[in-house]
Amino acid sequence: MLTSLRTLIVKESVGLVGPLGGGQSDVEWQLPVEYIKIYKLNGNTGKELTELLPHLPKLSKLVIWWCKSIKKLVVGVDVQQTTQEASEMGGGEITAAAEEEDDGVLLLPAHLCDSLRELWFNYCPELVLVDPPTLVPGGGWLQALRSLQRLTIRWSPKFLSTFSFSRYLFPSSLQFLELVGVQGMGTLEPLSNLSSLIRLELGNCGEDLKCQVLWSLITTGGQLKELEVRGSHRFFADRDPNPRRALEDAEGGEEQQTQIVSSTLHELGTDDIAGFLAAPVCRFLSSSLTKLKLRGNWCEGMERFSKEQEDALQLLSSLQELDFSCFKDLHQLPAGMSNLTSLKKLTIYECPALSSLPKDGLPKSLQELNVGLCSNQQIRRECRGLEGTIPKIVL
Repeated sequence: MLTSLRTLIVKESVGLVGPLGGGQSDVEWQLPVEYIKIYKLNGNTGKELTELLPHLPKLSKLVIWWCKSIKKLVVGVDVQQTTQEASEMGGGEITAAAEEEDDGVLLLPAHLCDSLRELWFNYCPELVLVDPPTLVPGGGWLQALRSLQRLTIRWSPKFLSTFSFSRYLFPSSLQFLELVGVQGMGTLEPLSNLSSLIRLELGNCGEDLKCQVLWSLITTGGQLKELEVRGSHRFFADRDPNPRRALEDAEGGEEQQTQIVSSTLHELGTDDIAGFLAAPVCRFLSSSLTKLKLRGNWCEGMERFSKEQEDALQLLSSLQELDFSCFKDLHQLPAGMSNLTSLKKLTIYECPALSSLPKDGLPKSLQELNVGLCSNQQIRRECRGLEGTIPKIVL
């Protein structure tokens, strides 16, 4: 018996593990494993994990990479429940699936609802989240994992294919959430309960995703400080995050005062350039945003920023780090960048058509100019000419 085992990593194997229980098939055994990572397993990984997890009472981190054989995920259900109770409670489909050797079902046992802190699924193309609402105490879907703090789902497009987006999906304990290449997310409404969320990353989860649900998470009622959104090119479109809202007198219904809310967001990465660089959005984030990454993936044919976009960018008075990347047709950086008096670091990456740095100069506050990953030779020559005027220049 491996009584001191804390970490278990299995890579490119036919099976998951051998007899970790020391051959004690008739004896209840446990291991102190806290972290499991499995990568490119070719056997019936779901079945093997389902049999192993009940013996790991201290498991806090589970990472699964490239496991095509895992096709269904059921949370908060013990094997005994599926076999003894499911048929009585209307869970026949889950019971049948659990008993099918090749069905690819992974059951996360009920004790993980309290012990699991991190859960990762990367490149599991057939994986689907299955909800057994009659069997899961404390809420269905992933809400049962009430101690979960970090969740990453990458390139598992079918994961939410059976989910009804009219209700919550994730536990309110989440602090870090990353969803990349997850299809079918027509709305962010299921995220609106995540009041403890600190970082959110959404990548290629739907071109039509909109940000309105997130405003409650980046104001005084939320904790969201870092937001990364890619592949949703109208994410900020037509949004005024901080309209002047009249508070009405409870009795007479008369307007009394104007309520203005502030942002908690410190870092933002987006490829919705047109939607983000609008005065209402930038004004709302002006006092909090310190790091901004602008990606030009959706800006084909864009040669320069509009006057309105340049003016909006200058509203970000707290900005300390600014990145421009993947603007393949951009000829000019925004004018007026010298007015960003808090800016300390400027990074330019993959902007091959850029003809020069801003004509009106860079902020005097700038401490670092990074073009190390920029193949534009004209920009690199200009940066060499600035050596001695900026403390750090990365070429």
